[in-house]
Amino acid sequence: MSIVSRLQTSVGLRTIVITGSMAVAVSLASAWPSHASWAPKPEPKFWSEVRQQMMDQETSAPSDWTFMEAMQSPKIDAAEYLRDPRRKDQTVTFQALLLMRKGQNNPWGMRQLSMRAQCLDEVLERQDQQGGWSVYPGRHRTASKVNWICAQAPNP
Repeated sequence: MSIVSRLQTSVGLRTIVITGSMAVAVSLASAWPSHASWAPKPEPKFWSEVRQQMMDQETSAPSDWTFMEAMQSPKIDAAEYLRDPRRKDQTVTFQALLLMRKGQNNPWGMRQLSMRAQCLDEVLERQDQQGGWSVYPGRHRTASKVNWICAQAPNP
């Protein structure tokens, strides 16, 4: 067998191996659910203390919030919470709480929002002061979070 024939055979086998590997990877990826299950992690002590401090300042604010997620950076610290999920058909309404400060030298702010999860569309919406609904800006894993929220208020 000539050197050229050996190279062609070698290249052909590599192509088959690479193509086969890609087919296996694509098959596995398509077999996985489109949204891996997501659940909030336990509330970190730092955020528990911040939330409790803010709740103590707001006498009317209930304390039965479920920690969803948080982010911390030199520019912003923020945490999101949920409470009171209620289902009507394929929509789950709930109260959301946002704790936030812009920079470590600024005071903490707290904001409550009325929100809803559109279970079939896998989107979050927030209610404005006039009672209208608009899509809440999507972030990484929004669909998985909507699925988790919808599971908190099952169909009757």
